[in-house]
Amino acid sequence: MADPSRPGNQYQHIRIDPGAKAQLGNTYIIHRELAHPIRKIDEQLFVGREDELAHLHEWLSPSTERQNVVAISGLGGMGKTQLSLHFARQHHQRYSAVIWLNASSEVTLKAVYMSLAQRIRCHNKQREAGQSEVTEQLQEEQAIQLVRQWLSQAENKTWLLIFDNYDDPRLPGIPSSTGYDIRTFFPYSTQGSILITTRSSRITFAKPVRLNKFDNLNLSLAVLTKRSGRQAHEDVHAKKLAKRFDGLPLALVTAGDYISQTADSFGEYLQMYEQSWTDLAENSDNLMEYDDRTLYSTWNLSLKQVAAQDPQAAELFRLMGYLGNADLWYKLFRKGAGSTPDWFCDITKSNPRFNKAMATLHSYSLIEAILGHYSLHAMLLGNLGPNTGWSTVV
Repeated sequence: MADPSRPGNQYQHIRIDPGAKAQLGNTYIIHRELAHPIRKIDEQLFVGREDELAHLHEWLSPSTERQNVVAISGLGGMGKTQLSLHFARQHHQRYSAVIWLNASSEVTLKAVYMSLAQRIRCHNKQREAGQSEVTEQLQEEQAIQLVRQWLSQAENKTWLLIFDNYDDPRLPGIPSSTGYDIRTFFPYSTQGSILITTRSSRITFAKPVRLNKFDNLNLSLAVLTKRSGRQAHEDVHAKKLAKRFDGLPLALVTAGDYISQTADSFGEYLQMYEQSWTDLAENSDNLMEYDDRTLYSTWNLSLKQVAAQDPQAAELFRLMGYLGNADLWYKLFRKGAGSTPDWFCDITKSNPRFNKAMATLHSYSLIEAILGHYSLHAMLLGNLGPNTGWSTVV
């Protein structure tokens, strides 16, 4: 039972239920009596990420006087959203409210704040006059201001905001014609806890939690087991599949979901994947619970954003896919300097120019930077060919 004397508890019943998504769009408010999951994944299917959860628990403590801001970053498909929601379910009792917001675009987030402002106004009317209906509509900027003021109230400072899918930032040093600065939606007072999920690793105003692939084969096998409903740990083909997917959670989830709803074995899925990944993906969408988060779509979005900032960096990325996924460095490319096409001559003309392009790719989690060389995730390597659709981006 919630303690009504705790600051901020008067707000905890301002909530948007899971069933209200169609009405209120991309906003959820969780409170302590949360009884149902607010996203699609079953809580029992979550695997691993103990170290990352420990960091979130420490860095998002509601008992601190300062504002806590943490950003989970990583390649699309690493499980950033599910990690944030798993943390929220585990620890929602620590907060007066947990508010999940779709931050994929400024337009979407403004609409979210409009809905949230309406809920706050209805709540205030109910408290003041016993009425819950508000007929007067707020203008967009008024709604954003109202929410920011509500989050800034001295007695309301133990909330947790989750800004999900902030993948197109426009911040100092990060140019973007379509992005926005998420800080314009923060409360006026430096209080509360804010968790951001993003593909960008350049959110400098937040403590970073970098989400990488599973480096333990048993974790990958656990995902396949839970999602497929079949025992994967002793299946030789399941092990091959897990190794092929190189610890990428979304790929493992996709495979497990597919197998759970078909008669195919782990070995047959791997064979179909190797023969025609595009055909498999096109005919699997209706079987997946991630209907808006396929492997291709999540990576293609990142590459489009790279191409908008530095078209030559996007071209270089596709070239890297043909060379291999590890031990790529400047001098390797420099040996081809002077060759056509023009973009290659320009990007290899100097180490600083090359590093600028690689930094752009790294900022969207498309490559890993290791001392002395760069690498791609093995799944990206396998899907950069001319028949995958990636060539339409650049």
